[in-house]
Amino acid sequence: MTSSCSTKKKTWFHRQYHNTSAKYNGYFNGNESIKNGIRKLHEKHTDDYTAIIPVFPTGDLKKSEKTAVYMDRAVKKGSVVIQRHSIKIKGKEYCKWIDDNYLLVGKAYFYKGDFVEAIKTFRFIKSEYKKNDIYFDASVWLCRSYVEKRDFALAKTELEELFKNKKFPNRLNTKLSLVAADYYIKTQDLNSAAEELKRAAKEIKRKRKKARLNYILAQIYQYSNNYSLAQEHYELVLKSNPDYEMAFSAKMNLARSLETGNPDTKKIRSRLLKMVKDEKNKEYLDQIYFTIAEMDVSSQDTASAITNYILSTNNSIENNSQKALSFLALAEIYFSEKLYKPADTYYDSTIFYMQTSFRLYDETYNTHLVLSELVKNINIVERQDSLQMVSKLPRDKQIKLVNSIISKKIEKERKEQEAKTLQQQAMYENRINGGLGDQFGNKTSGGKWYFYNPATLSFGLSEFRKKWGNRKLEDDWRRKNKNTLVESGLDKPKTDASFVAEQNKNTPNYYLNQLPKTPEDFIRSNEKIKTALYQQALIYNEDLNEMVLSVKCFEEIFNRFPEDDQLTPLSLYNCYIILKELKDFRADNIAVVLKKKYPNSIYAKIIDPANEGLNTLTKIDSATEQYTGVFDLYQKEMFGRVISSTDTISNKKYQDKLLLLRAFSLIKTNQLERAVKTLKKISNLEKKPFEEAQHVLQAINDPSQMNKENELASAGSRYLYRPKSKHMLIIVLPKKGVDITYLKTLISDFHRQKISNEVFEISALLLGLDQHLLMIKGFSSRKEAKEYYNLFSVEKTLQEVLTKSEHMKMLISRENFTEFYKNKDVDGYYNFFIKNY
Repeated sequence: MTSSCSTKKKTWFHRQYHNTSAKYNGYFNGNESIKNGIRKLHEKHTDDYTAIIPVFPTGDLKKSEKTAVYMDRAVKKGSVVIQRHSIKIKGKEYCKWIDDNYLLVGKAYFYKGDFVEAIKTFRFIKSEYKKNDIYFDASVWLCRSYVEKRDFALAKTELEELFKNKKFPNRLNTKLSLVAADYYIKTQDLNSAAEELKRAAKEIKRKRKKARLNYILAQIYQYSNNYSLAQEHYELVLKSNPDYEMAFSAKMNLARSLETGNPDTKKIRSRLLKMVKDEKNKEYLDQIYFTIAEMDVSSQDTASAITNYILSTNNSIENNSQKALSFLALAEIYFSEKLYKPADTYYDSTIFYMQTSFRLYDETYNTHLVLSELVKNINIVERQDSLQMVSKLPRDKQIKLVNSIISKKIEKERKEQEAKTLQQQAMYENRINGGLGDQFGNKTSGGKWYFYNPATLSFGLSEFRKKWGNRKLEDDWRRKNKNTLVESGLDKPKTDASFVAEQNKNTPNYYLNQLPKTPEDFIRSNEKIKTALYQQALIYNEDLNEMVLSVKCFEEIFNRFPEDDQLTPLSLYNCYIILKELKDFRADNIAVVLKKKYPNSIYAKIIDPANEGLNTLTKIDSATEQYTGVFDLYQKEMFGRVISSTDTISNKKYQDKLLLLRAFSLIKTNQLERAVKTLKKISNLEKKPFEEAQHVLQAINDPSQMNKENELASAGSRYLYRPKSKHMLIIVLPKKGVDITYLKTLISDFHRQKISNEVFEISALLLGLDQHLLMIKGFSSRKEAKEYYNLFSVEKTLQEVLTKSEHMKMLISRENFTEFYKNKDVDGYYNFFIKNY
């Protein structure tokens, strides 16, 4: 039996021994480890039913740290099998389980979230086993790896090849359909995803898996407004006996899918209202109220819908995704009613709770930016008007009015505090009633007082961390910015009473001191009003396409400030342009007023047909004016306005510069994907914008490269010392007189005899024309590599062979190896090695 251990012979006995060992030793145990890891992933995964749930319930694999140990074990098992049982003679593999172990290693890397290594492994299988059936398994897994890595271009190419291949085995049809559906969902091609899901659902027999696919299909049909098919598939989900959360969500979506006038609407609404009173549905109240509100919207009962959406947000404690959807629904109602102030408030709340990866995030965020800018200018006008109005009142009336404002403010704060207290009390009672009461009672062990009881103390700590996270034990731990406290703290020198009164918002002086008093104060106030009205008009026209409201603001500027010779004629000109576009007869009246009141303005000359040749000049000036305007917005950090102003660019003269400003604004508002697309549109016609765009793209695609360059510059070397990085041992040997294959065999024997519980990869490359480069990989850090290096250096057999020729033995990190091999810098790196290792 000992002789059958050899991997250099291919007799029946050798093949049987290695096949049996490969299958039942390494492969079986490695596969079981992967299964256990996947089970953990599924148990840990929580579906977000406010979005289309994923085809594979694994979550973000890059963050799955708890399953890494299972996958590392599988990689080790598979690698040991490949290293010890591969019978490769004259290019042919005689151990039939080696390809399966390669696939096992690739799958383990995939579930570990190491997609780069997974892709390398699956590619290797495809190139090495082209004639084997496992070629197709590797192709399907490769495609899934590309999808998870979000490399959709390569995923598409791989999918198309598999769909065209007539030899594709039937046994993999379901897996391919699932991978394709996952790809189509992530690329927003929902129609194609539905087709693939239907194919897969026909083949899958297990009820729970089938329920998941039917649920995704129902969601797709619901988003596509195909409510009858959505209802059909939600009912199929309920028949499959899914878990409670999926069943509950399916019932809610069934209710939302009812079309206007459906006779079942009243019956279902009545059931939902009964569910509100059921204690076991307390944690789902937000979803129930949201569903009722959606039914109200379908019935065109806006007032009731608003009430129920608000109830949904109030009852949403931990489900931020649902809270975001409820706030968004409220925002959209007020937006459609052109009530932009409350709409802005709800959009702001939506953005706070909505995940950036959510499908509606970009659109919602852009609307929020526009409305924030609009509401800011509305508030400026209202505030300045109020201040001017109050300043013209007699002193006694001013004081009376201010006292009234203060009283209302104090009363409002009191009610808000009461509501907050009641809400906190309700939350506490819910927890007690939900079965947590005993944890604070006398039934727990360890003493009656809370802080003497380890069980209650542990629960309290857990609850604290849920709400506040890990906080350092220090004064004012609740405060995010403690500088503000320090600046206004008790240690500051005392100020006089009048200063304190001015800073206190509940004293009359705080408000009275803000009133304009002198003519200069009124001029400054009017300037603020003019500018804010003009900005409002532009936003209504350019961002919200509300031309009537825009005209109203422009006309208000003229009516209130007819003596102004800068902004007022420009406002009238904009009025004229908009009314012309609307084919409104008032455009001619505006033209008459503009020419009569402001005959010397350029705008009066532009609209005068007698001024021939001015149109060409105007076009040139307007192109420059447009760019200058956008640049001015960017300098004022009005990034939302910059983005909306550059949605369509007809200005060819400044196109690249405008695209660059748009890209910078997208970056400033954390919209990197859109910024990258914009940067790629910048042409090389103008050198400076193009170079700037390329530099930014490089920084976005590989921020680590810039950090690395900075480190290299400060280190004064082309290599960086990274002791915690993965390392390898490299040996540089002359090509002449060295049998590299024999040396690799010696090293392999050394591993088997001295370090049998570890797995190392041994490979060789040519270093130029005259040298071999032998590499031993598999060290997680400099420390681990150094321990191996010391052991390797005292191995007599190895040293006897190595000392027969000149050689260099060095430890090197993966990052430094790339630079070393590219430049063939043996001497330079050896000096770095001696200095640092």
